[in-house]
Amino acid sequence: MSQTPALSTRRNDLDWIRVAAFGLLILYHVTLVYAPYDWHVHSAHTFDWLHEAVLITNPWRLTLLFLVSGAALRLMATRRTPGRTLRDRAERLLPPLIFGTLLLVPIQSWIEAIDKGGFDGTFIDWLVHEFGPTGLSNGVPVNHLWFIVYIAVYSLVAVALLTSPALMERLEGWLVLATAGWRVLMVPMAYLIVIRIVLFPLFGITNRLSWDGYNHFLSLGAFLFGFLMVKHEKLWAGLERHRRTAALIALIALPVMMVQAAHPGGATWFGIPRAIVFGIDQWAVIAAILGYGSRYLRQASGPVLRYLVDATFTLYLAHQTVLVVAVWFIRPANLHAPLEATALVGITFGVSLLIYEIVKRVPLIRPLWGLKPLPDTVVRPRYARRRSLLIVGMAAPLLALTAVLIGVATYPGFDHARQYLSELGGASAPLPLIFNGGVFIAGLMCMAAGVGFGLAIHGLTERWIVASLTGLVFILAGIGLAVSSLYPWPDPRHMAINLGLGIQIAPLLLLWGLWSHVDLRRLKVFLFVTFVAMAILTVFTHHMILPGTVNPANVGLWERAYAIILVGWVGIAAFVLERRLKVQADRHSPDDLAP
Repeated sequence: MSQTPALSTRRNDLDWIRVAAFGLLILYHVTLVYAPYDWHVHSAHTFDWLHEAVLITNPWRLTLLFLVSGAALRLMATRRTPGRTLRDRAERLLPPLIFGTLLLVPIQSWIEAIDKGGFDGTFIDWLVHEFGPTGLSNGVPVNHLWFIVYIAVYSLVAVALLTSPALMERLEGWLVLATAGWRVLMVPMAYLIVIRIVLFPLFGITNRLSWDGYNHFLSLGAFLFGFLMVKHEKLWAGLERHRRTAALIALIALPVMMVQAAHPGGATWFGIPRAIVFGIDQWAVIAAILGYGSRYLRQASGPVLRYLVDATFTLYLAHQTVLVVAVWFIRPANLHAPLEATALVGITFGVSLLIYEIVKRVPLIRPLWGLKPLPDTVVRPRYARRRSLLIVGMAAPLLALTAVLIGVATYPGFDHARQYLSELGGASAPLPLIFNGGVFIAGLMCMAAGVGFGLAIHGLTERWIVASLTGLVFILAGIGLAVSSLYPWPDPRHMAINLGLGIQIAPLLLLWGLWSHVDLRRLKVFLFVTFVAMAILTVFTHHMILPGTVNPANVGLWERAYAIILVGWVGIAAFVLERRLKVQADRHSPDDLAP
């Protein structure tokens, strides 16, 4: 038996495959919004052809993920005792499972219950129902978190094997012989075909741990295969050698499988021909992916991979809740299917990534979102918190713009020349919550950015008074935005938004604070031009000169110009200051800490 010692606890190719597979999972769930299947929520558009199209990834995607998860556990256990491996696994899986079950999943199930007409109460009412005697008698739904449940249980089986090295050695020796040469394709195919023929008709796939016999033979089998075989280079050499053959088999099997699924006669002969083609496609695709990945991605590391590997678990936890909420809000707009699907994909990935960017910076909640706790020995870079707050300032205008664009897209006939932006959140808007929610969050981000601006001025100039005034102006503006979104136009309390207009003096405050800083000449010019532009627009829009220039026929256009400058300059200034703080931090020793 040939086995090379593991020099690393990671494999770049398996990391890339895992990231890509989870990305496909998110796209697959967006597809289910339009597919003729019973899913949590659906679009107004349904396409029957998706019944066959989902077979492009359905047979192999989750099986591949279980295989890679088993391999990752074995690599992780290389330098750990079985007890330490079990503890680390529990610390990584149990907090997000409990958190997701108590909060993330109930949001999905509440919307589903309302959408399908089975419930009409509030979210709090649903929590009481779900975790009360009636709800608990039917079990607690875990929705997409079933994968974590299975991984946790399968990890117990794998750790049990770690406690018996002799048994593991016998199993590995048998598997090495069983998958030698061409058998690396044929033996796994045969296994998958047999369990599909024998067990699938009895169990189907339930994603319920207590009654999911076929899925356990499939997923636990894949998990243990990856766990036992990841270190054996002969296996990987065989997969690389047969990768083209596997890809060709998969290309032939896929259309046959689609025809069988579409044709009424596809289930003849007790479904055995269909099960055979399914199993062939299942392993052929997995073998091809593993073979090509091993061949070309083992050395493909870098910051992008490290970022995605760290973010993947959080994205997995967040994505389905984000998607279900997005469908619920966007569907009433009756957008064309391509536009709606594009919006759902963008929102699901974008909001999930935003959640990751937020939670990774908050040590207390990192474990709840599948992130490892920050080690005590980690040295926080100088100005790290200030730079993070300025990054929030960069994101705030983008969020506000996104809320406006989506609000306009869901408001048929919205007149940019005559209507104010606030009307996107008013009673006449089809989906006011999109605009108002975006403005509310942007207001909170504005307050955080104000703290960042104030601390940045102090960090660069040590001038506390102007730093405090700058932060105060932004905080008041953020309060105005948040309050105005809670009381949509034409509620008189909506005029709290006028607090946000105080932000037009912020460029002057920044100029005052940075005046003595010789390295920011371009930023100073930009701030001066911004202030002058806002002053000119204020004079015109308040009819102080040339009355009639701004009138009901064009007031919306003037407001757009004012809003773009009023909000947009914040992102640019935050970007420049964040870069400047980075340069300043790089000049100091890594041990020179600052909040």
